[in-house]
Amino acid sequence: MDTPNALGTDSRSAKKIDQMAEVKQFTIDELQDLKLIHSGMGESKEIKAFRDLRTRLISFSGGKSFSCLVVAAQAGGSHVAANLAAAIALDKSKTSILVDCNLYAPSVDSYMPGGASLGLTDYIDDDTLSGEDIIHGTGINRMRAVPVGSNCEGGTEKLMSSRMKSFLDEAANRYPDRFLVVDAPSISDYEADVRILADICDFVLLVIPYGRISAPQLATTIEKIGKTRLAGVVFNEC
Repeated sequence: MDTPNALGTDSRSAKKIDQMAEVKQFTIDELQDLKLIHSGMGESKEIKAFRDLRTRLISFSGGKSFSCLVVAAQAGGSHVAANLAAAIALDKSKTSILVDCNLYAPSVDSYMPGGASLGLTDYIDDDTLSGEDIIHGTGINRMRAVPVGSNCEGGTEKLMSSRMKSFLDEAANRYPDRFLVVDAPSISDYEADVRILADICDFVLLVIPYGRISAPQLATTIEKIGKTRLAGVVFNEC
């Protein structure tokens, strides 16, 4: 089991996180419709898989908070990214932020029942905004989200901007209990964007559709990301 001390937090920090203001929480039915894991699932295969993934990534990071880029070889990355963020938030000593960098097929808005007027591209375009201005509550305790924003034109250039790197640095380093899960577009469709994001995140989690990619295709995909950036591979059946 992950403990607060493993991340350099203390009981006061854990209490503060547990008491964070939240928006209206999703019901069990809503969570199931969104295909999100939740504490009411008991010891189901799904929740055990994502808890194990969370534990492995925290171990990979040496017990420190991290920014993890979730990249799909073809499809399914957003599902894994959202559930990884939800799994981190299940621990009352941690918070997660799901950052939507899939500018071409955004999905994070689905997890924000309170909506949002500002997002990532707004922050990149407007240097008067702070990182906290675009971090919004979700329907899950201790999980926050950053939507793509209002202007995705020139998406690749936005992702390679200094403002993009500055946001990830600020969001990841401000609190030791905060974990960033960055949802990227599929590498098969947007290789340039994935390479940019991989360079500014701590590491990469690659999502592979189970039974639909050959060993040579997998090796080529890993080579594109870079083995030194890769934390692991997830085979997704969804």
